Amino acid sequence: MGAEVSRLGADRYSPGAILRFIAHIGKMSVGNISDGFRSALDTELERGKALAASAYQMHIGWRETSPEWTDFPWARAPAEGGSAEQVVCDWLEAVGLEPLPHGVAWNLLRIDSALLACWEEEEEEKASPAPLDNFPSYAEASDAVTPPSRPLHHPAWLPLALLMATTGEDANAWSIFPLNMLIAPPSVAAHFRLSKLMTPDQSKSRRPSEVSKRMFGMWELTSLTNSGRPLPGGAKGRIFYSGSFFCAQVTGLKGLLHFNYSGTWHAEGSKVYHVCLCNSPQACYEKLAPRPELEAAAEPRLGDGAVRGRSYR
Repeated sequence: MGAEVSRLGADRYSPGAILRFIAHIGKMSVGNISDGFRSALDTELERGKALAASAYQMHIGWRETSPEWTDFPWARAPAEGGSAEQVVCDWLEAVGLEPLPHGVAWNLLRIDSALLACWEEEEEEKASPAPLDNFPSYAEASDAVTPPSRPLHHPAWLPLALLMATTGEDANAWSIFPLNMLIAPPSVAAHFRLSKLMTPDQSKSRRPSEVSKRMFGMWELTSLTNSGRPLPGGAKGRIFYSGSFFCAQVTGLKGLLHFNYSGTWHAEGSKVYHVCLCNSPQACYEKLAPRPELEAAAEPRLGDGAVRGRSYR
């Protein structure tokens, strides 16, 4: 699949492109600084019976452990059909998540395992994976029925966790604006504050279709542009799609800029609409056109709650 994404591109420098890029960065920086200070005054979102946002504001350190699939208590013996895929599929079903590309799902399982270890105050390098019944449910995020005995994840957690699972990065417990613009991982505290701007029900954005079946999986982005104007230094990236969710990872300007964002998606004609529920700090340098009929937030701030339109082929 060759994806045409209205964002980044080009393989050469030109004086005009460099000047346009500098002017754009300067203009967006002013707005981002203002939005950053406004967001610092937001309060964290608490919703219903879900786990509190404060429970996630920590260094999880999920990359510091490398469990084997056989370490998980519900893993079956190979002779009984046991495999890494079996472990992941059983976990996705238990926590109420739809099928995800295996690499993303495996990392998401590792992230939640490390999160549980932090909650139980275990030493991460010594902690064994928790039993299947201990994992919180994603039911609200996936429109599933919540098992009564299972705690419910905060609805803002899944977009952030999917972003980490795709990029292979950890998140910062907190960061100071505008210094966070110099790094790629998002701030957990800022993300949960920004999530309060989101429209709670995103189910209309999730419409399984023949397109979603064709799009399922991890793809390399091969053609990247920004309204037909190239970004100096070129760009590369990848994106995964499941039936409802996506995450895009794009690197530009010879690796100096990192744009990562995740959320829900749907297709209309030749367009794919990304409802962005989590953005890495540098992603908010993209200028987004208003889409009143599709916006996930009444006032998208720093890119969270905005809708990105992409063409595909």
